[in-house]
Amino acid sequence: MTSTVRLIGLTGVALPIFFGLTPFPESAGIVPGITWAAVFYAAVSMAGVAFFGGWALLANTLAVTALIASPVVFAGGLISWLLAILGGTTPGTAGSVHGAHYVRLALNMLSVIPVALALVVSIPFDRLEQKLLRRPRGIAMVEKYLLMFVRVFNHIVYFVIPNLLEVMREEALLRNLSANPFARPESRGLFNWGHRLLAGLIHVGVSGICASLRFIPLWAREIDDLPERPPQ
Repeated sequence: MTSTVRLIGLTGVALPIFFGLTPFPESAGIVPGITWAAVFYAAVSMAGVAFFGGWALLANTLAVTALIASPVVFAGGLISWLLAILGGTTPGTAGSVHGAHYVRLALNMLSVIPVALALVVSIPFDRLEQKLLRRPRGIAMVEKYLLMFVRVFNHIVYFVIPNLLEVMREEALLRNLSANPFARPESRGLFNWGHRLLAGLIHVGVSGICASLRFIPLWAREIDDLPERPPQ
């Protein structure tokens, strides 16, 4: 399947998700707060990515979705539940109210993130960069901006993210952070585990930002020195 066909197909899959088109009425719910439409969007998203991109792409996009959704859904749900209890709400009521909200949030992420990632992967940024660089008549100012965006995007996707994942795997960062906080005697409980988790995530985020910005001044100088297209 060519990149163009894949891009068109994934765009068609994304349209009902982004515009809210569903055969189910908004009032049709599985349980209070969770509708059949949310399940429909998630199913269409995953089926479309698997059909047009393959099972490997679906597995990769679901893995990224899990990494993004897990702290948002579980940590956010826990914090909201604790705050509701501290405010005087009973645990059962707090769980039913906030639980439905975060389950709906997880379904929304399963709907949007996989198809959005598949759309981005399907765009041939590498060929676009080569096409811009090989234009014999020069490059317009708008094309220079586009070339800078494409180069930074390729650098993040194909260099920064793989290197970060490799370093995290070699240093067993996620395994150390997700270990039982009460399993080792030197650990000081849940607060210490949360502090180590937050510090590790901040370290990964700062490392990714620094690596992404590393070559921008050099690329900006190189792209600015490219011959400009003469006025028509």
